[in-house]
This record gives sequence, C-alpha cells and structure tokens, in this order.
Amino acid sequence: MEHELIYEGRTTAQRLRPLVIVVVVSKLAVSALLLTTVQLPSPAPAPEIASLR
Repeated sequence: MEHELIYEGRTTAQRLRPLVIVVVVSKLAVSALLLTTVQLPSPAPAPEIASLR
C-alpha cells in the first residue's frame, strides 16, 4: 500500500514537471519585461513643444 503511494506521487511529479517549468519561465519573462519597461527613460519633449511652453 505504501509502495503504491510513493509510485503515484512520483508519477504525478513527473507529469507536472513541464507545467512547473513553463510557469516559472513565464514568470521570469514577465518580470524581465516589467523591469525593462520600468527602467526605460521617458522620451524627451520635442523642441517645438518646449518652445511653445
């Protein structure tokens, strides 16, 4: 009985491993995207607009 539970747990872990990898990689990708967009400088105002102010 106990041997069957260990085998089922191992099988479940092997089935879920690709899903866990996809979730972790996607979280890293979203974090990297957010960090790069936050660190981008805002565009400088055009000289025409600045002279009108």
